Amino acid sequence: MGKVNVLVFPGAGYPAIEICTYLKHSMRFHVIAASSYPNHSEFVCTETITDLPFITDPTFFDAFNNLLQQRNISYVIPTDETSAMLLSKEQANLSATIVSSPYETALLCRHKKLTYERLAGKPYLPRVYSVPAEVSAYPVFVKPDDGQGGRGAQIIKSPTDFCGVAELSRMVICEYLPGEEYTVDCFTRGDGKLLFCNPRIRARIMNGITARGQNVPCTEEFLTIVRDLNNEIKFHGYWFVQLKRDTLGALKLMEICTRFAGSFGISQALGVNLPLMALCDFAGLPCEAIANRYKVICDKTYIDRYFLDIPYDHVYIDYDDTVTAENGTRVNAYILAFLYQCRAKDIRVTLLTRHTDTYQEPLADSMQRLSLCPTLFQEIVELTWRETKTEHIAASEGSIFIDNSFSERKAIAENCHIPVFDVDNIDCLFDWREP
Repeated sequence: MGKVNVLVFPGAGYPAIEICTYLKHSMRFHVIAASSYPNHSEFVCTETITDLPFITDPTFFDAFNNLLQQRNISYVIPTDETSAMLLSKEQANLSATIVSSPYETALLCRHKKLTYERLAGKPYLPRVYSVPAEVSAYPVFVKPDDGQGGRGAQIIKSPTDFCGVAELSRMVICEYLPGEEYTVDCFTRGDGKLLFCNPRIRARIMNGITARGQNVPCTEEFLTIVRDLNNEIKFHGYWFVQLKRDTLGALKLMEICTRFAGSFGISQALGVNLPLMALCDFAGLPCEAIANRYKVICDKTYIDRYFLDIPYDHVYIDYDDTVTAENGTRVNAYILAFLYQCRAKDIRVTLLTRHTDTYQEPLADSMQRLSLCPTLFQEIVELTWRETKTEHIAASEGSIFIDNSFSERKAIAENCHIPVFDVDNIDCLFDWREP
């Protein structure tokens, strides 16, 4: 049976990249990332679309439905609040299933005023003010009604600070919460059962996204709030809630979202694949969560991925300190991953080595000691110190050379005129799109 096509849209943001990564090994689902402009999804997904109209464009839904039909897409995972709301609203007119909570829920969660009105009287709701004149104690906190990622939010320390707030009528004024901030990943099955609840500290925040986070025990304090929200609001699939402690240490609600949070990978690290769970649930397949119990710390940084304009079908590679590391005591696992990628793509790999001459150890013994299979290489050429690697390379446009030795790379570059690579720039050759 072939895989079912799943569209991740928009495919450009950080959560989208994570979703694509966590689904690429699925035996049942094939991921396609779609956006309105070229973006990083092209580097992690085998199939990408980057020319859709923006979702606010009048032509978007016609183009989107055409895409769903042409690519035989069965499910769509929205990756931001606007997409979740607008796509769920159009569900009846779309040929694929939107993997998200119903439109009414998405609308409620998109607007904080609606959220607070719906939950009025709940003990975990912060105090909310309609107008500045109602504020009796400062500081207070203002944030856009439909904002996300902390954009436009600010602390108001005195009545005069309100003068600097643009479009105050579109803002929410609420109690200032000075304590620790948490994001709680949640999952609700189609029958309304809460399957998963994983709180985590937002230890460092950058541009409204958790740059460092750590899971914390899911105590009754968290469960009480999450269970109550699950009873009050109709969720389906993944959702998250952000909580913060007030001056007395009590947890208060900041916002609820029906998209994937920027650091939901912490739940993935516990063994809970939330995008896959959502797809299984919407597809009517068994859906359960088995979470490991240990501490996870996640810290975000930039990662660079590359496309090189050098098609090649033959790799020549050195052995000592290239395939192996630390004077031959272990293999270079990263290089091995690249070599297995080459094998999967039918790229020929030739091993060039003076190992036996250098270490007075038969190459076969070294490979056996390191559990290296000789058949990983289509050809193994053992040289003496009187031979050069140059004479064993059939120079062509489809060849590249990898060696930790600068002098060897220089000789090959000058005599064979093919691209040469050190071990430390193997990143440039690695294909992150491959499962």
